[in-house]
Amino acid sequence: MKTIWLKFLIFISIAGLNAQTTVLKDKGSWLTLTNNFKLSDKFSITNSTQLRTVDFLQKKQAFILQPGVSYKLNNHVSVGAGYLRYTFYPNGQLHSPIKKYENRIWQNLIVNSAIGSAKLNQRFVFEQRFKDDVVLISDDEYAIDGVSYSQRIRYRIEITTNLLKLKNDKVIYGRLSNETRIRFETGLTEPDFDQNNFAALLGYQLAENSKIWAGYGRYYYKSNATKFVSNDILHVTLSYDLDLTKK
Repeated sequence: MKTIWLKFLIFISIAGLNAQTTVLKDKGSWLTLTNNFKLSDKFSITNSTQLRTVDFLQKKQAFILQPGVSYKLNNHVSVGAGYLRYTFYPNGQLHSPIKKYENRIWQNLIVNSAIGSAKLNQRFVFEQRFKDDVVLISDDEYAIDGVSYSQRIRYRIEITTNLLKLKNDKVIYGRLSNETRIRFETGLTEPDFDQNNFAALLGYQLAENSKIWAGYGRYYYKSNATKFVSNDILHVTLSYDLDLTKK
């Protein structure tokens, strides 16, 4: 009961906050390719490549490349670390006026469990972020002037289950995912809400080592104390994995 009341109070607080802020609307698509290359029973190399667009595939908003390495502690827990390169393009609400970059170092902890027949995945990520600073140098002319540093913590909870068995014995999967991100402007002080990403997806196994996911997402980003961006997203994700331990 206490948990229910806590969620209710959080909902009321967010609703009250939204009533006092400006929410800008974006519509976009996130097209993602993920790979997992199993090197041994413990080690894997991972990679995620993502193109983000606005105006439904018409304008490029961002390009993300995220390689990493993963180590399996046991059947339920793994840890990982890696690098992320984020390219910003001047499209969409509250976009940068010029193309800029962000480089990140990240570490994660992933915990897998089950609720009945459904699979539960929890992911904790800690990021060190190096972002290009954009300055105005003259009328309508901008330039990169140095790099700023900040940190962020992310928590994602994801549940996946079988929705429908087809006549060819293939399965339609269902997945719900939500990730909240908290930013830190100086060290680990001054924590502040950064963004929330929700997704509802359907999945289909194309081959033994490949799946495709598609569905709806909602990206909610805090620009400043009074301005937010709400982005309705078409998600399409293709995963392709290789087990290099098999001959």
